[in-house]
Amino acid sequence: MNKEKYLIALDMDGTLLNSKKKISFLTRHYLKKLAKQGHKIILASGRPSRSLKPYHSLLKLDTPMICYNGAYVFDPNDPNFKPRIFAFPKEIVKELTNKLEKYTANIMCEDDVNIWVDKEDKYLAKFFWYDNMDITFGDLRKTLNKDPMTMIVQMTKEDEEAKKDIVNICSKYEGLSARFWTGSPYFELYFIKTSKGASILDIASYYHIPQKNIIVFGDAENDVEMIDIAGYGVAMVNGKTSVKEKAPIISIKSNDKNGIYHTLKKILKGEYISKNRFI
Repeated sequence: MNKEKYLIALDMDGTLLNSKKKISFLTRHYLKKLAKQGHKIILASGRPSRSLKPYHSLLKLDTPMICYNGAYVFDPNDPNFKPRIFAFPKEIVKELTNKLEKYTANIMCEDDVNIWVDKEDKYLAKFFWYDNMDITFGDLRKTLNKDPMTMIVQMTKEDEEAKKDIVNICSKYEGLSARFWTGSPYFELYFIKTSKGASILDIASYYHIPQKNIIVFGDAENDVEMIDIAGYGVAMVNGKTSVKEKAPIISIKSNDKNGIYHTLKKILKGEYISKNRFI
């Protein structure tokens, strides 16, 4: 199987990164080896480009990065790859800020240069790397002056009835939905037509790699679209139950035990048989 070229797309948090937010030496070495063989290694994340670039450089990749779950896709090294950019209309963001107000403790929007946030949030600052960004604090209904690429909301509290109402409010806008983060009070607003899956298909087409040769690894709900379109869609064993139920393959080990290395090696050797079954 190694004679064929594969596109290998990797989610970051909970997948490629271990609990310490590091790429293990074994996995890093193996991915570099595959890249040298001509396989295309793609980082696909809800993170912004500035927090993906250090990992992209660490792996010495020469491929596009999928940021904001597909809202921003670009290649820092290939001028022939046309960036894919999707932005929320700021008018919709402001309307939603009004409609979601009773559920909202904080809201953050950003593009790749600017951050607009209601109030300081250390969790989001750590995850989204605020360094060297133009940050505006205050009510987004007054401060937001550009169309952002992402909209993150912190709920006043986790509540299933509130989540249903939030989804219902979002559904009034064509193609808009909400995705809730596992184990936290945060959720993100996104347009269904922008996804990791759609972005991966675009990149595969650019490299003339057939869909059957797409391998993806993910652990959360924002990875489902790319698992659905892959020839080999892998959910991490440490991932969300709902994702593992949908995925045709479950990783042999977790993100803390080199799950990508062990599982990918068997897939590329042709040792995958069926769900949870390897030679």
